This record gives sequence, C-alpha cells and structure tokens, in this order.
Amino acid sequence: MPHSPTDAVFVRGLEFEGNHGYYEEERKAPRRFRANIELSANLREASLSDALGDTVDYFQICQVVVKIGTGQTFKLLERLAGCIADTIQDESPASSVTVEIEKLGPPCPGVPQCCGVRIHRPARAI
Repeated sequence: MPHSPTDAVFVRGLEFEGNHGYYEEERKAPRRFRANIELSANLREASLSDALGDTVDYFQICQVVVKIGTGQTFKLLERLAGCIADTIQDESPASSVTVEIEKLGPPCPGVPQCCGVRIHRPARAI
C-alpha cells in the first residue's frame, strides 16, 4: 500500500554555528544558522510496530546537520543545504527530502532576521 503524501518526519529550528558565507569576512568567525528538515516517509509500519527501525530517526538527522554545518565550510547556503540533503538521502533514498537553511542576522541592508534557501530532492528510484 502506498504511503500518504502527508506522512513525514521533520526537524524544525535546529541551530548550529558555522563559518559559511560568500565573502571571506563572513567566514572568519562563526555565525548562527537554523535548519528545518522534512522527509516524506512511509510511517505506516512505525505507527503499528512502535519500533525505531521502522521509521526515520530524527536524532540521526540532527547529527548529520550539525556535523556538516559545523565541520565543513561553504560559500553558498545552497551548497550547504544540498550537501545536507544528499547525505540524509543517502540513508533514506526512498524519501523525498526538503532542507531549509537560514543564516541568522545576516550582514545585509535593512537588518533582516534571517536569509536562507530551501532545497528539495525527490525520492530516488530504488
């Protein structure tokens, strides 16, 4: 039975510090970033079994985001988001993945709260 398109596992508001930014000045000192992640997933088995092995573990999603966000440096948020999406999807290829990255307090005119990107990867054919 196909899963409902509304079945999803998500992480919202995950914050980390990283040295990302197009300009060298932005990469000199860590800045705050926020990530929102959503994976489509067939949650039917997990809803019946109550077993972690039947779902997508959001703890592992958090580990991936923080490891990439703090351990690597990217000029573009698009590249950071793409790397996170691809890494998550390597573990869950049957799920579509949406990654939203926000740079908090970016150095922009008008002092926006945040600026960011959203990347979507459809489920891979398996």
